[in-house]
Amino acid sequence: MNKTLFAAFMASLTLAACSGGGGSADISGTGSLSIGVTDAPVDDAEAVVVTFTAVELLGPEPGDGSPDPVRQRFELDPPVAVDLLAFQGTNSETLVSGATVPVGTYDQVRFIVDAPNPSCMNASDPASFVTVDGTSFPLVVPSGAQTGLKVQGPLTVAAGGVSAFTIDFDLRKALAERPGGANRQTCYNLRPVLRVVDNAQVGSLTGSVDPALFEQASCSTTADAATGEGGAVYVYQGAGVEPIDVDGDGQDGDVEPLTTALLQAPAEGETRPTYTVGFLLAGDYTAAFTCQAPDDDPEASDTITFDPVADVTISADTETLQDFDLAPAEEETTAEN
Repeated sequence: MNKTLFAAFMASLTLAACSGGGGSADISGTGSLSIGVTDAPVDDAEAVVVTFTAVELLGPEPGDGSPDPVRQRFELDPPVAVDLLAFQGTNSETLVSGATVPVGTYDQVRFIVDAPNPSCMNASDPASFVTVDGTSFPLVVPSGAQTGLKVQGPLTVAAGGVSAFTIDFDLRKALAERPGGANRQTCYNLRPVLRVVDNAQVGSLTGSVDPALFEQASCSTTADAATGEGGAVYVYQGAGVEPIDVDGDGQDGDVEPLTTALLQAPAEGETRPTYTVGFLLAGDYTAAFTCQAPDDDPEASDTITFDPVADVTISADTETLQDFDLAPAEEETTAEN
């Protein structure tokens, strides 16, 4: 999106705050709040455009005995269309900038979107869509126009403080194709696979990959070190995690990938493709390389080979370097769910 145009959108953003029981919150003071969005990439799609119409915060609990949380609503007028694929790695797009809100800990953030109805019938020129192989398909967000895409907090705003949060859309997990039929068109579902991070507590992970890793027999037929195609780095919360594919079942205590990053082509004059994973909270993680990214179907359990695998520690406001080099065959880890 054109930055100048987006700045005009932000200038027109208005805040309409209401409390869920008609009462006011028993809190004092205000703080500044900003909310942005970023994306972990997905294979094949050329664009994933989501049109946001409002952002809502729920909580803290009101002080009048009402069971309903305070609701802060930020209207985006006009609506803001964001191509999530344009904001990967450490890049993000701001939706709410420097808004003044009551201090407290908010339990949930909701993104209200303009998207086709769940039946995906007669969705011509939809405001939210996915482009694959040059063709655009409606992007359905169940309840997106009513209760929105929901992200659990907490989001804490301190008195007189400046708080900034980023919501990560992991599209590898979030997108699911709905094939068309005789009476319906092909469309895609956007499922709420989101996480919230405090910008003051995050760092990033970056590095390069040995081209020799793309010569392994397990690699996807499209894997190419010259372009980075087929390669990805998966990140899991905690050290010593056995990496698995994206399937969302979470069975037997398996740790699902927290996020993923596709490899980028080597810089001019270089031979090693690179990757960047942004917005990781400070802590310990497992990072794993695979050259089978196109073979990982988020709707199924797949046999994906991860090699090498490394433990990494992320520090706030720090870029951590982790390169991946050819490892002995006996160190390969194969996961099947």
